[in-house]
Parts: sequence; C-alpha cells; structure tokens
Amino acid sequence: MWLSAMVNKHHGEFGPAKWLAFILEVVSSVVLLGLMLLTCTDVIGRYAFNNSVNGTTELTELALCIVVFCQLPIVTLTGTHVVVDILDRVLPDAFMKVSSLVINVGVAGGLFFVADRVWFQAARSLRRGVTTEFLLIPVAYFIQFVSIMLFVTAAVFVLKALSSLLSKSGGEA
Repeated sequence: MWLSAMVNKHHGEFGPAKWLAFILEVVSSVVLLGLMLLTCTDVIGRYAFNNSVNGTTELTELALCIVVFCQLPIVTLTGTHVVVDILDRVLPDAFMKVSSLVINVGVAGGLFFVADRVWFQAARSLRRGVTTEFLLIPVAYFIQFVSIMLFVTAAVFVLKALSSLLSKSGGEA
C-alpha cells in the first residue's frame, strides 16, 4: 500500500503510464547508483592501489545507455525536456494547437523510423555475436533496449499528439 501511495504522490501521470515511469525511474536510479559506486571504486583503486577496475569504461558506457534511455520516455511524458517558447505568447491558440500536433506527429514518426533501424542493428549484432572488446558482454541486448525505449518514446509522442488534438487550448510540443 505504501508503494502505491508513494507512486501516486510523486507521479502525476495516470494509469499504466504512472507505473511505467516509476519502474523506469527505479531502474535508472539503481543503474546510476551502481555507476557511482563503480566510479568511486575505480578512482580509489587507481590512486590507492595503483590498479583500476577492469572494464570500467565498457561498464560506464553500458550503464549510461541504460540511464539515458530509461529517462527518455519519462522526460517526454512529463514534458520536462527543453522547450523554447519565445513566440508562444503572441501566436494564436489555434496555431499553437496545430504546431503542437505537427511537431508531436513528426517526432513520433521520426522516432518510429529510428527505433526500427536500431532494432535492425540489434538483430544484426545478435546474429554476428558482437560483444564489448574487453569484458565480452553481448551488445545486442543493449541495442534492443535502446530500440524498445525509442518505440515507447514514440508512442508517448503519439499520445501527446492525440492530447493536443483533443485539448481545447494550444498544446505543448
């Protein structure tokens, strides 16, 4: 019960989107904590014992991939990305609504295309058995994760487009 209350308190989204955002934030936070511990251990090992953690660079790259792409759908859903709204006050609401719709549909289409191409690259990497150079971690699963998060983000943009279409005032891009 306390988990549901905490999620309701900190997330303004509705339904499954709230829980998806919560799960992605937990995954992102745990990976970020691991990344901080890895970095501290690596630095202490390097300066105190003249021996760093093997594969730190690869683990850092993979962890950053997870952190960034876990946050992408959340940032899109909550609208906390950078928005330049210089002309929003002077343009009519009808224009803002249409521009929001066009922008959201365009970005969704672009992300669907990119996600499809990334999925293709993941399949190719899986077939070829591509791994990281030092730790030999299969890269394809991380690429698939990126593709899935891009598909989720594209779906969020579609929902934002529908929301701007159905709203009475000018939408937010």
